Amino acid sequence: MREGLEDVITEVMENINNYSRQRGRVIEFRELLYGYHRLDALHGQDLILDLLLIYKKYRGKKMTVPVRRHLYVQRAFTGIFVKEFDEDFYNVTLQQSLLGSILHSGMARLSSHFTMASGLLPQAEDKIVLVLPISGRLGTFERFLRIYEHICIKAEQHCDLLVVIFGAPEELGDHLQLLSDLRGRHVYQQVNWIQRSGSFSRGVALDVAARSSYIQPADIILFIDVDMVFEVATLQRVRMHTQRGRQVYLPIVFSQYDPQRRSDGGTTTAGEDSPPPIDDENGYFRQFGFGICAIYKSDILDEDINGFDKDITGWGLEDVKFLEKIVRVGTRQQGFLSNTAELPLDYNEAAEQWRRLSVFRAPDPTLVHVYHDISCDIQLEAAQYNMCLGTKANSLGSTRLMEQLFYNSRDNFRFIEAFNRQKQQQQQQQQQQQQAR
Repeated sequence: MREGLEDVITEVMENINNYSRQRGRVIEFRELLYGYHRLDALHGQDLILDLLLIYKKYRGKKMTVPVRRHLYVQRAFTGIFVKEFDEDFYNVTLQQSLLGSILHSGMARLSSHFTMASGLLPQAEDKIVLVLPISGRLGTFERFLRIYEHICIKAEQHCDLLVVIFGAPEELGDHLQLLSDLRGRHVYQQVNWIQRSGSFSRGVALDVAARSSYIQPADIILFIDVDMVFEVATLQRVRMHTQRGRQVYLPIVFSQYDPQRRSDGGTTTAGEDSPPPIDDENGYFRQFGFGICAIYKSDILDEDINGFDKDITGWGLEDVKFLEKIVRVGTRQQGFLSNTAELPLDYNEAAEQWRRLSVFRAPDPTLVHVYHDISCDIQLEAAQYNMCLGTKANSLGSTRLMEQLFYNSRDNFRFIEAFNRQKQQQQQQQQQQQQAR
């Protein structure tokens, strides 16, 4: 970067002074105060540089004046060059090509039977550990395990499952039996669970799972809910958008409306494994939900984040507190070339080591929250209770359905008319009282 900036500034100053010297003046570069750069894949590198210059006039009335100017430059790409490498074809080309990714699954299976050169196989994908907190809800839990077996195990997606179960030992027999059956069918897969007594706390469950020995520092943790339906593409997006030491992925899930309230009389039920169609009548993207999260274990246990808030009990709010921690870490700024004349040579290398985490959010139509009845406990904290009521209201139905329900009842019109009439009378009384004063 430093060498490239020096080349740009040198070339620009030569072009400026090529005409300046003919008029008896010269402009000298002193320092780069700050700048911005970006890479446009179609056109090249764009630069905006704030320069401190010295304007010198040596003909006529001599003068020397410092000036600041913004420099806008676009460095175009050069032509295409073909280079021949001495390294082995498979090590250089196949491993980095699209063909390499296509052949990955087949080669991985062959490698278990034949000895192959290590350079022939593409780099293994990082493991995803799905962390699931659960309390009760046996039928929904059974559906989730069925989806996990189909998507993660049979499709060979290099995943593990870690379930944190809350409840008394005598209440967990059916849950543990489902997990034991899944482990028995796939003895080479990691299907683990942690039992917890006491009241359900999602924050405690996620924190215990993140610190457990079942997850390694280089693993991606995907915190997920038992109501979620997902696909292979969901896991691909998790790997694509989760970057160790740099980025956390919080997908925006599609939340299903109550199927019994659908205006088209749909028959979609919560017991189906396949997600509903993605449209405005079946659900909405939950923009303010942060419960589904993908992050590396090494990042979540960083001293600036240090897991989840374990003081929150009951429904909600633990994801918001967790997001606040990540945002605080993300506010750290990496270094930039503020003054090329005075900074030490290793300044930018040291700046790159500063930890910072950014949050990436995007709607994922393959990640669907299947509708279920929501019961908000009045014993919750005020913030949690209000969030629960808001989620319950948003999940009732689409805007068109609410409109139809309103206009199909004459009582609603009578209520609005009476409400407006009462409001108008109150306004008139207030005006009369002000006039009397």
